Amino acid sequence: MQKRFLKNIGALTEEGQKRLFATVVAVVGVGGIGGFLIEGLARLGVKKIIAVDMDTFDETNLNRQVLSNINNLGKYKVFEAEKRVKEINPNVYFEPIKEKAYLGNLEIFLLEADYIFDATDNMEIRKSLSEFVQRTGKILIHGGCAGWYAQVAIITKDTPGIERLLGEKNVEGAEKDLGNPIFAPMLTAALELSEFCKLVSKQGEPLVGKCLLVNLLTNEYRTFEF
Repeated sequence: MQKRFLKNIGALTEEGQKRLFATVVAVVGVGGIGGFLIEGLARLGVKKIIAVDMDTFDETNLNRQVLSNINNLGKYKVFEAEKRVKEINPNVYFEPIKEKAYLGNLEIFLLEADYIFDATDNMEIRKSLSEFVQRTGKILIHGGCAGWYAQVAIITKDTPGIERLLGEKNVEGAEKDLGNPIFAPMLTAALELSEFCKLVSKQGEPLVGKCLLVNLLTNEYRTFEF
């Protein structure tokens, strides 16, 4: 076991850590939530990260997107993410995909991934990801946030689709009304990563077919089936 991973052991078993070394993940959306996810996955030591996003950084990202800085404004998020992963853990293979995800190209981009992280703010992309994992048997770890609120859920071929959970809501609309300070995407990513680690290491009670809602204003954490 490399020294860099010794502090994982205890929460994660050695067998769980070894499974992480062999796991391929995809992150769709490299913004607020996605940047923290990529940072965490690189530090956890997964085998490969596939990142899908067609956007560039702009000044409005600086308040919450960990991969943004004043020197990379205007640069593509996926390529900046690749640089960061190489700085953290060069043993992680990183595949940047500068494209917009939609149902027609998911099988091209994501078929290799064992787990897919939803870090987008677009309902159509979310529905496409949900349909894709239910058709292929992969696992989708969904996360969304706005203002003081965060939510995380896990969708598989054996659970309802994301429409049951979200209806036609679009988190981007909520973000416009409620804002999105850094603690919301940071917490959401942390919750998604903890669910991922539970699944890979076969510990605890992952949120399969369940949603965890967090209200940071009232310190309320509520879990329900969808």
